[in-house]
Formats: sequence, C-alpha cells, structure tokens
Amino acid sequence: MSKTVKDVYSFLVPILEDSLLLPNTVVAEIVPFMNVTLDDGVEENDEWKVGTVVWRNISIPVIALERLQGKKDLGDIKRSRIAICYTLNGNQDVPFVAIMVRGIPRLIPVDSDNSEFISDSSQSSDDGVKAWVKVDGKKALIPDLDLIESKLSA
Repeated sequence: MSKTVKDVYSFLVPILEDSLLLPNTVVAEIVPFMNVTLDDGVEENDEWKVGTVVWRNISIPVIALERLQGKKDLGDIKRSRIAICYTLNGNQDVPFVAIMVRGIPRLIPVDSDNSEFISDSSQSSDDGVKAWVKVDGKKALIPDLDLIESKLSA
C-alpha cells in the first residue's frame, strides 16, 4: 500500500533577496507595514529583531530573516509587508512572530511533483533557515520558527 503525498497549500512570499515558503496554516495574516514601531537605530545596526507591530491589540516582535542570515541591508523598510505567523510550541510569551516580507504572497500547492529539497552547502548553516527548497523552479527558504521562537523567548 503506497502513501500518496497530498498538496500542502503554502504561501510563497518574496523577501529581500529570496522567497519564503510558509504553510498557509502557519500564516495568520499578511498585513501592510502599519502600526510598526521600529527599534532605535535599526537601519544602522545588525539586530535581527527590528521592532514590534500591534496586531489585534497584541504587540508582536518583528524580525528580519535577512539579519538572522548575517546580512545587514533591509532595503526600503517602508515598502515591506508583515507576515504574522503562529509560533509552533504554544508559548504564551511568544504566540506570534512577525516576519518582514516584500511583495504579494502567492498561494501555491506544494507536493512531491513540484518541489524538492536542495543542497546548498554555502547556505546550509544559515541561522533562521530550516531548509532550502525549490518549488515550481523557484528557490525558497523555510524559516526555522522553533529557533526564532526560542531566541525571542530568551
């Protein structure tokens, strides 16, 4: 008896240099860059937590995945959007995390026919990246939400 892999509907979301792949069940909402309070000196420093956003009367930390990967440039911050994501461990202190994204997300079905894990040794140890994948021929990263949640809790 063979198992059939069913589609996992996911958002393919542009970030500054790459794309982000998030299962749609992880994404609570994609919101405009409003109600965001940036941390002081965010454009000059290299901190990965760049501020907070108020969403449904909850203050949620905003992170830049590029900074977790060691990149300093945030691009034009005001042109960003915010992906509000559920954290995975039921942490009452960090129930959500907000990730800076660019552009408009695209909902796509992901299955074994249109996706594959890719091996890229130069990026395999990137902080904040769980895996690199290719979906419909486009390279994307899957964020390590467990790591991000634990860093925010610390």
